[in-house]
Amino acid sequence: MFRWVLHLDVDAFFAATEQRDDPALRGRPVAVGTGVVASCSYESRPWGVRTGMRLSEARRRCPHLIVLPGDYRKYESASRQIIARCKEVAPRVEVVALDDVYLEWFGSKSVQSSARELADQIHSEVGLNVSMGLAGNKLVAAVATQQVKENKARGRTDCLAVVPHGTEREYLANWPVEVLPGIGPKAMQILEHVNVRRVRELAEMPTSVAVRLFGQRGLPLLDLARGIDPREVRLDRTPLSVSRCTSFDPAEADTKLLTAMLDYLLERAAWGLRRSHLATRGIRVMVRYADLRLAENRIAVESTDDEAILKKVARSRFEKLCGRRIPLRLLGVELSPLGPINSQGTLFDAEQQERRRRLLSCKDEIRERFGFLSVTNGSSLELRARLEYDRDNFRLRTPCLTR
Repeated sequence: MFRWVLHLDVDAFFAATEQRDDPALRGRPVAVGTGVVASCSYESRPWGVRTGMRLSEARRRCPHLIVLPGDYRKYESASRQIIARCKEVAPRVEVVALDDVYLEWFGSKSVQSSARELADQIHSEVGLNVSMGLAGNKLVAAVATQQVKENKARGRTDCLAVVPHGTEREYLANWPVEVLPGIGPKAMQILEHVNVRRVRELAEMPTSVAVRLFGQRGLPLLDLARGIDPREVRLDRTPLSVSRCTSFDPAEADTKLLTAMLDYLLERAAWGLRRSHLATRGIRVMVRYADLRLAENRIAVESTDDEAILKKVARSRFEKLCGRRIPLRLLGVELSPLGPINSQGTLFDAEQQERRRRLLSCKDEIRERFGFLSVTNGSSLELRARLEYDRDNFRLRTPCLTR
């Protein structure tokens, strides 16, 4: 029985959503982001604009580029619609990101028609276009999706690339080795040193050489290069981390405001943990100074999903980062590693922990029903006096990161 994996990726997701909602943007080069390009329309790409590029460089390359801050809630709503449609057509669906999904079938003879019908349905109902790769495993399906995207950048319109079973190794042969999972900058340096740049060259490498170069990773890398990918399409994908951040323009030096923002970002992150029934064992505070220098401070904590505990730790880390006394352009927090909540309290404070747990549960229920800002902690009053807001969020300068 054949296994089919469909990889689906929304084209220029953030930028395309903005073009969908504003007809004046259609057919024009659009970028979404602050500081760096989070998403860019196909119209901007002939000018060399790419995701991850600094906006200053993007504007230099494309002087008539339209730059928008974005709105995460709008993108999340579109993502929910797309994922709902995916779950209607496939028995197994793995959501990797808002615009990145794997679907899986076994033995179906109508997979290609189902995939095209799904693309048509998403276009008609959500107003967005998708690129899809269909193959026997996740790796080859994802590379096929990349092929579709590259073809669209050249003006082609087909949304689906199919790699027949048994042709996986042949299909991957001429792709650069960077398409393989696990090939990062360090691995690339090693491969370039032995003059390996294409997947076929890695696939032909003797096993003994691969093991000598990469250790235990050598054998899995050879399998991937030969088109073998045993990874499953997982129904429930546990996130590796939860992060929240925002940027400031002009750079912000008000310690009171920055501390309030840090508290707010942590509340949002901890709320996300509890909604996923997870806890964290570490916290990272990140800043970018006005001179664009990045800095971070990480510390391990006992497993928790309580923002009161996380705030205390994060504030101490933040104070160390602010020692330069230079205004900040970006502030963010990341919680990782994540795992199940430890429900076993200690012998002497079990009652206090239970009261705290009930309080958090009550607060979360109110926020789910009436919006996140229906319950406001004391430090957030500083933000209420300085920022616009609605029932769910403060309107941060980086709305696409407002979660």
